[in-house]
Amino acid sequence: MRSITKDILSWSKDFLELPSKHLNNFPVCPFAKKTRLNKKISIIEHSEADTLLELVIKQANQFKDNDDEICIVACNDLFISANELHDYIHALNHVFVPQDVYLMCFHPEDDDEEEPIKFLEDTSWQPHNEFLMVLIQPYDELERASSQLTKTNYYDNWPKDYYDGTVNKRKQYRRLRHERHEKKSQKEYNVKSKKR
Repeated sequence: MRSITKDILSWSKDFLELPSKHLNNFPVCPFAKKTRLNKKISIIEHSEADTLLELVIKQANQFKDNDDEICIVACNDLFISANELHDYIHALNHVFVPQDVYLMCFHPEDDDEEEPIKFLEDTSWQPHNEFLMVLIQPYDELERASSQLTKTNYYDNWPKDYYDGTVNKRKQYRRLRHERHEKKSQKEYNVKSKKR
């Protein structure tokens, strides 16, 4: 049996990077191949659900200090439910998005995710292992990439549920990211004004 790390690399190579007829022949993820080939991906395997969040927080805290474009924390202990995982990640995004770090999660028992993603399945790819994943990425970079793709026909055939669950879900955190910039600019302005 192959490792979880090999499963994730295979998921990129044999699914995410392949052109999809449902996406006007764009790859499922247009940026996955470059990230993988440039070795800008960090994969951390974990086997205990009770310390998973601690590890995710640690990786999110040090993400900006690394040279990676994505860090994936994968765990084969599915004691944590899909709903619990989503709730935790949503809460953590309120902490990390202001720091330009965005977290996404995938759980094999998430029924909401399974249905809309079926439209992408041009291959019969399946993992050898059952595991959940938390993806850690730079928020601003994701927003820029998504904005570029919006100018193409990449999103044209996305089901509304899938678009809402990925793109619009990420957009809901924009306020948190921009509020920090506004507060920082205001603070700098106030400091300069006092010096005058």
